[in-house]
Amino acid sequence: MLKRLIALALTAALTLSMVACGTPAAAPEGGEAEGPKTTFKYSELSEIPTLDPQLANSVPSNTAILHIQEPLVRMYNGVLEPGAAESWEISEDGLTYTFHLRDMTWSDGQPVTAGDFEYGIKRLVDPNTASPYGWFACYIKNGSPCNSGELPLEELGVKAIDDKTLEITLEYVADYFLQVVSNACYVATRQDLVEQYGQDFAATAEKNAYTGPFVVKEVKTGDRVILAKNPNYWNADQTKLEEVEIIVVANANTAVDMYNAGDLDYVQVPSDLKDLYADQISEFFDGSNDFLRVKQDDPNVPTHNKDLRLAINYAINRAEFITLTSNDVYAANPRYVLPQVAGVEKTYGEEYPYEAFPVNGDSAKAQEHLALALEALGCEAGDIEIELLTTDTESSKKQAEVLQQQIQEELGIVITIKQVPYKDRLKMESERDFELVFTGWAPDYSDPYTYLELQIADAYYNYGGYNLDFDGNVIENEFDKYMEFAATTSDKQARMDALFAAEKQMLEDGAVVPLLLRRVLYMKADGLQDLALYFLGARIDFTRAYWA
Repeated sequence: MLKRLIALALTAALTLSMVACGTPAAAPEGGEAEGPKTTFKYSELSEIPTLDPQLANSVPSNTAILHIQEPLVRMYNGVLEPGAAESWEISEDGLTYTFHLRDMTWSDGQPVTAGDFEYGIKRLVDPNTASPYGWFACYIKNGSPCNSGELPLEELGVKAIDDKTLEITLEYVADYFLQVVSNACYVATRQDLVEQYGQDFAATAEKNAYTGPFVVKEVKTGDRVILAKNPNYWNADQTKLEEVEIIVVANANTAVDMYNAGDLDYVQVPSDLKDLYADQISEFFDGSNDFLRVKQDDPNVPTHNKDLRLAINYAINRAEFITLTSNDVYAANPRYVLPQVAGVEKTYGEEYPYEAFPVNGDSAKAQEHLALALEALGCEAGDIEIELLTTDTESSKKQAEVLQQQIQEELGIVITIKQVPYKDRLKMESERDFELVFTGWAPDYSDPYTYLELQIADAYYNYGGYNLDFDGNVIENEFDKYMEFAATTSDKQARMDALFAAEKQMLEDGAVVPLLLRRVLYMKADGLQDLALYFLGARIDFTRAYWA
C-alpha cells in the first residue's frame, strides 16, 4: 500500500494513513457495534533472541520479559513503583535492602517465594549460566568474585529470609539499586523448570511459568511471539489488553505498510518517510547511544594503536552521517554517556557539557593522528584494512556504507563491511570476533555509571579490550581508578566529577567511536491509550494500555 501512497499527492497520502487503522470496528449492517479492541500488535526488526531472563541482553528481549515476569520493583514511564515487592527497607548505611513480597502466584498456580528471586539472581551470577548480564550483579556483595568462580554462590549477598522476605546486601552504596532490580535479569525464576528443560528453558510457551501481566501463549520461530493476559497476575484488573502479538518484520517500510493496512497498532517510522507522515508522527529518545566498538587488545588488528582510533574518530562527520542515514531524525553524539541520565541535581548533560569530537569532524586532527599511527605501525595508509561488522538490515547497511566512505576518503585506509543477522552479531561481539562493530547500549538505570562500567578493563562487556594488553592482562590506567573511586565514595558531587573524568579519559584514549543518540519516530493507532514509551525499563510498555 505504501507504494500507492507515495504515488499520490501528499495530502491524500496523509488522509489515507490517518483513517487506515486503529479505530474500533464499525457495526455490521443490521447489527450492533463491536466493542473496543483488546489485542495490541507491534513489530520488531529481528526475532526476539531469548525469553530466558538470565540470558537476555537486548532491548527486545528485556521488553518482552518485563511483560511476562514481575520484577521486585517496576519502572513505569520513568517512575519506580512496587512490583513483586509491596514494600522494602534500606539500612542506614545504604548497604542492605530488605524486600517484602506480596502474595503472588505463578501462572501455573504455585506461590511465588523469595527463594525464587534468590535462585534467579544466583543463576544470573553463576558462571555456569554464562549470562551476558552476570556482571550486572557486581553491586551485590561478592557479585564479581562469584561471577568469576573465585567464590561459591553461597557467598553472594542474596538471601531468602523466609518465603516472603528477600535480603540483598551490596558491595558498595548504589543509590540507583532499586532501578537495577527493576531489570529483567533480576526477576524470579523457577528452579524446577530450569532443571527440567535445561537449554530449552523458556524456548516455548509451556517451558516456563509467568508472574507478570501476560503469559507467553505461543512462540512462532522467525514469525511472532503471542502473549495473553495472565489471570493470575496480582494486579490483573489493571491489565486491559487480552492479547499482544510481537511480529518479526525485517523491513521497516513493510512494517509501515502493515500499519496502514491495520495489521499493526504501533510502528516505528523509517527516517526517509518522516516528511510523508509528518502530521502523524510522535517521537522520543529511547536511551540508546550507538557507537563503534574498537578491537584494542589484538596485535594483528591495527586499531590497537591509539592514534589510529583517534584518527577514525576525527575523520567522521557525525552531522553528515546523521543526515544521510536518518534524515536528521537521530542526534549526532560527540560524547559517550547519554546526557539525559541523572547528574547530582540536574541531568548529567546539563551539569557536564562536553564535546569530545566535533560533530562535523576535524580533518587536520584526523591527519595528524593518522601520521603518528602510520609511523608507529610502519606502513602506508592503503596497507590498513579493517572489517566493520554490523547487522543485516537495510538501515544498518546504509550506516555502514556512509562510515566506510567517510573514513576511506579522509584517511585512505580500507574499510570492508560484514553483515550478519542480529543474533549472530551479538554472538560475534560477545566472543570478540570483530575488528570494528556497529553496536549500542541502552541504560539499565539513570546514572552515567550504566554506560561507563562497560569499559572497565575486567568488565564482561569490555569486548574491545580497552586497557588490556595483548595477553588479556589489565594495564594500570586512570579510567579504572576514576571508576573505582566513583563506586566507593559517598560524596555525590565527587562521585559525579570522577565519572565525568572517566568519560573524558576513555574518549581521549579513543576507546570507542561515539556516533548517535537514537530518537524514535513512531505512529500509534487512534484509540490506543496509555502506551508508555521511555528510555528506561520496558521501552514499549503496554502493561496498562487499552483501547478507548
